[in-house]
Amino acid sequence: MRQELSSSLDILRIMGNMYMIWKLLNLVSNCANPAMVVLSESMEPSLRRGDIVLLGNWKERVDVGDIPVIWFDGSLLPMMHRAVTAMFDENGQQLILTKGDNNPVTDEALYPSGQVYVHREQVVGLVQGYVPWLGWITIAGQKIPFLLPLIIVAISSMVHTKS
Repeated sequence: MRQELSSSLDILRIMGNMYMIWKLLNLVSNCANPAMVVLSESMEPSLRRGDIVLLGNWKERVDVGDIPVIWFDGSLLPMMHRAVTAMFDENGQQLILTKGDNNPVTDEALYPSGQVYVHREQVVGLVQGYVPWLGWITIAGQKIPFLLPLIIVAISSMVHTKS
């Protein structure tokens, strides 16, 4: 019994550490989601499906060439496409036009109805870097329902055998 409790505490400690690392990344990056998985091929060859992108949200303005992550109100998922136009309107609000590197046209059709540009307030972060392939774990976990619990059990058993 004591052995099982000790193993459970080890697992809780690992989970707590992972949570604290995530919260530290929130602080350092100034993003609610400091890392995201690329889910489509629209940014190839720059970013590939299954890459994990690392975000930061320190800049006040988005420049042409930056890759903003945009999350429109009511959208289930964010959009991650390169800024091809960046300007300011007469009120000083930044307007951004985006396009996927692998897409033939700009993204106006993907914006909410009546919106021609993305506003800076809709940008939740800018891509700062990426880790190739690591996001496939998440993609596979969505396709194979039992995969993530299986990974957790495997990690738990490794912790248990080290004790």
